[in-house]
Amino acid sequence: MKIFDPKRHLPAGWEWEGLKSYLGWAHGLSCISIFVFLSRYFDARAWLYDHQEGPDGRWVQVLIPGRIIAPFSELMEGLPMLGAWCFLILMGIQVWRYYSYHTQGAMSIYTMRRLPDRWELHRRCWMQPVLSSIAEVLIFAGLTVLCFMLYYFATPEGHLPF
Repeated sequence: MKIFDPKRHLPAGWEWEGLKSYLGWAHGLSCISIFVFLSRYFDARAWLYDHQEGPDGRWVQVLIPGRIIAPFSELMEGLPMLGAWCFLILMGIQVWRYYSYHTQGAMSIYTMRRLPDRWELHRRCWMQPVLSSIAEVLIFAGLTVLCFMLYYFATPEGHLPF
């Protein structure tokens, strides 16, 4: 017994396998933007150090007292958020594609409007994009928490802005 049948929440005849691949790529591409944060963080962390020649003639990193790393919000602004916003825009386009699918070709819009449940058309067009958007927001929130934990625990003590 299936608890959740995704085909029931898609337009009739829509390919579930192709959609799974599309969603996987979209979630993956939105998560790649987190690497922008990591690049910014490691650049900001490197700014805390100076290179000096050690007693054995090798260069060593020395923590410069008094330097403060950039605030977390500054490292997260701009590009790291771009992936999540692009995903949400893609889901808006997906809603439009679902409605277009019903009104073009076989014209199943007329069948959908005659069903006893008048919300069936809207449910089939909105369910997957809304659930995917909620999943994306949860994934991005989890990644943001992980990035903050890295920021807080990997930055040397006394060099955080708070």
